[in-house]
Amino acid sequence: MKRSDASVVAVTASHGIMHAYLVVLPALMPLMVGELGNLTLLAYIASLVTFFYGWGSLPVGFLADNVSKKMLIMLSMITCGLASAIVGLSGNLYITAAGMVLIGIGASLYHPPGYGHMALLSVELRGRFMGIQGLGGDMGMAVAYITSAALGISLGWRNTFILWGFVGALMAVIDHYIVEDVPTSNEEKSMPKGGYLSTITKMFTTENRFNLVLVLLVVMLSGGLWSGVSQWILTYINKTKGISLLIAGGLSTIQYTVGAFAQLIGGELSDKIGRKIILITGFIAYAISLIALVIAPGNFVILLALVALLGFTFYVTQAPLSALLGDITPKNTVGVAYGINFTVKYGFGSILPFIATWISSDYGLDYVFYFFAILSGLALILTLPIKEDKKAKKN
Repeated sequence: MKRSDASVVAVTASHGIMHAYLVVLPALMPLMVGELGNLTLLAYIASLVTFFYGWGSLPVGFLADNVSKKMLIMLSMITCGLASAIVGLSGNLYITAAGMVLIGIGASLYHPPGYGHMALLSVELRGRFMGIQGLGGDMGMAVAYITSAALGISLGWRNTFILWGFVGALMAVIDHYIVEDVPTSNEEKSMPKGGYLSTITKMFTTENRFNLVLVLLVVMLSGGLWSGVSQWILTYINKTKGISLLIAGGLSTIQYTVGAFAQLIGGELSDKIGRKIILITGFIAYAISLIALVIAPGNFVILLALVALLGFTFYVTQAPLSALLGDITPKNTVGVAYGINFTVKYGFGSILPFIATWISSDYGLDYVFYFFAILSGLALILTLPIKEDKKAKKN
């Protein structure tokens, strides 16, 4: 394997581990209930993690264009690992919550440099590289769900968090020796004239501003769907459908495993037939799948098919959406662009899981998934007027 290929694998693996930290709490919530509080309280903490995860991406985006992307990726792994160990060793709810917030902050360090790295590898095959990047994230979640549930049952939730702490430290060491920063010229690396705030202002005053606003609104809804469904899917299958915790973790793993390969498929197809058609098809199918999950009986085979469908229909949209933003972003502001992207996706998007948690306490878990179906429908509606220039090549 060439050094450059190994670097891509390491960056992709780091993406997976970062996402794993975001689902360890949802995977272990049923085991933590009682010792630390009720399900609603833990769900609010999980939503708070997403809030810091999203809003932290904006300042990191500014850094990612001017300092080593490799260094920021390593720092993300170290911070997440340390925070996970803090949660495992915590003596009360307040320290647990502080540790989870630190996980959110550590995770926010990854996306701008990680996606910036991938976006700079190619223009013609940007969808493919975004698909590879997305595959790593989804596989991380898939592994985290099943291993965290299994380890939590056998070793306890605290020891599970501590073990994940060692994983982050190990990945940081691997990144140090393997990851290579993408070479850029001094001109591409320099701060845009007028500074980044001026650049961001201009992004919303150009002829593309209508498209940009629509894309960012879709990104926000997509983030709410990702964090919300990730937060509730295992608990919903366990509590509402009557499936054991370990089997529910396995079903959640299937969702993200299928989603990982859907990222690749979505990226490849978006390079060939366009981003918009994949987004429209995916959001329609995802809304239908969410409704089907609610009305389905607690039959393992049916639930297996539905969670696989959920994984495919949602994650097939993610690489095209990320690539669409890269299509309209100059090279020397790619870090800022993805910083804005993930701030919108998980910062503003974190409001939606908070709403879902309120719905769960007042109306029940079924209505949470009806709410997510409505969000997917809104994403579809906002995608329709987006104008896509399939031939655009940005320098």
